[in-house]
This record gives sequence, C-alpha cells and structure tokens, in this order.
Amino acid sequence: MSYNTSSNRYAKALISFSIDKGKLDILFEEVQVLHNILEDSKDLREFITNPTITKDYKKSLLDEIAKSYLPNTLIIFDLLYINNRIDMLLNVCFAFIKQYYHHKNIVEVTITTPVEISQDVENIVMKYVSTLKNGTIKLIKNKDISLVAGFTLDFDNTRLDVSIKKRLSLIKKQLKTTN
Repeated sequence: MSYNTSSNRYAKALISFSIDKGKLDILFEEVQVLHNILEDSKDLREFITNPTITKDYKKSLLDEIAKSYLPNTLIIFDLLYINNRIDMLLNVCFAFIKQYYHHKNIVEVTITTPVEISQDVENIVMKYVSTLKNGTIKLIKNKDISLVAGFTLDFDNTRLDVSIKKRLSLIKKQLKTTN
C-alpha cells in the first residue's frame, strides 16, 4: 500500500494527540478495525473517494458507522473533514498503524510460504529476525502456493526470497541471455 506525506502528517498528529490524551493503544485498536473494514469493503472505499459525494454526507455516514463501535476514530473523521481530506482515510489509517509500530518498537515481519508453517519454523523465523532487529516481532503468515517451495520474508523494506519460484525465474533469465 502506498501512502503519501500528507497521510504521514495526519497520522503523526493523531499519534501525538492520542498520547496526550492517554488513548494511544485504544485508538490503535480502533484504527486497526477501521483499516480492516476499509480494506475489506471496496464499496466503502469507492464511496469515500467518490468526488461527486459531498464531504458532509461522507462524514455523516462514517460517524454513523463508527459512533457505537469505534468512538475514538471520530477524531480522525473530524480532522480529515475539516481539511477536506476524507478521501485519504485508508491511507491515514495505514500510516497511523505504521507509526504506532515505530513508536512502540514493533517490527512487522511477513513470511509467505506455499504451505502452513509449524510452530518450530515460526520460532526459528522469530529468532532469526530478532538477531537482525531490536524490538517486538509481529509475525504475519501468508500462504502462496505459487512459490512452489521455500519462502519469502519481508520486513523493513527488506525481502529475503528463497523460493523455488524465484530460482526458476533466475534460471529462465539466464537461459534467455545465453541464447
């Protein structure tokens, strides 16, 4: 997911505000839920980014959705509404989560494998990453059968790719250059 400087600025302001109010962890949990809702609902994303729908209507709908279950996120809607940037909601949520992880020294690590991994393999990955990075490791497991075998490991803009898919791709390139 890409996000821009403006999203980072809004997220930084929200982090500071929530720290001042003593609600950083509560807001983080609600932003995660909101982020997942937005990621899962193409219709809601399209509604928020539709330029033909007024910002007043967008805000009223978002307030209605969130007021009972995500009351702390209303501050985000207010902030984006005032600045006429409600269309940035998903990016701001994403930036907020990334900045929260940075603030709490949490390293997000994604391992992608063609099959489910065992607890032993999970522990080995956690131990390996902890030798490279300081902080709490948050492991996200993805499954992608196109890797055939092996795995990819992603963290901090770094990718370790030891999959058969990658090896086959390299062999294919070598064969093309030798012909």
